[in-house]
Amino acid sequence: MRGGAPVARLDELGAGEARVVQAFRHWCDGPQGLATFGPALKARFGPRRAAAALSGLDTCCRIVTGHARRPLARHSANCPCVGGDEAAFARLCASAAAGEREDAMLIACLLVRADMAGALAAAAEVAGLALAVCNTTPEEATGRPDARPRRAAGARWH
Repeated sequence: MRGGAPVARLDELGAGEARVVQAFRHWCDGPQGLATFGPALKARFGPRRAAAALSGLDTCCRIVTGHARRPLARHSANCPCVGGDEAAFARLCASAAAGEREDAMLIACLLVRADMAGALAAAAEVAGLALAVCNTTPEEATGRPDARPRRAAGARWH
């Protein structure tokens, strides 16, 4: 299936992007998957931040799956591989969280209809900040040693 071909392994991704891939997989598994993933988030980030992460993830995943250009492929929760769609989703969340607005919009346009790209990029920022950037360095979150948030405070997604 398109988008499911392995492009990386989870252990090759930064901790934040790997967490986003795993969160996406568990979200797609429904309430049972989230029941497995939620306690791990609570243990790592505490109840408030975990609740915010799950809420941001839910919004982001509803947009990306509900308005996708084509059905997105994913691997099972325990698979060590990362498919192309999963890698793009993780990159979207990391870019948005790092304030890389143009990159996030470009990736969003690849995943969803153009009219939903802005909403997805905004939701990816919330999910990415909660899942990918918490307790990670900018380099780890983006994969770039020169990563610095570029979005001015208070800037809005279009």
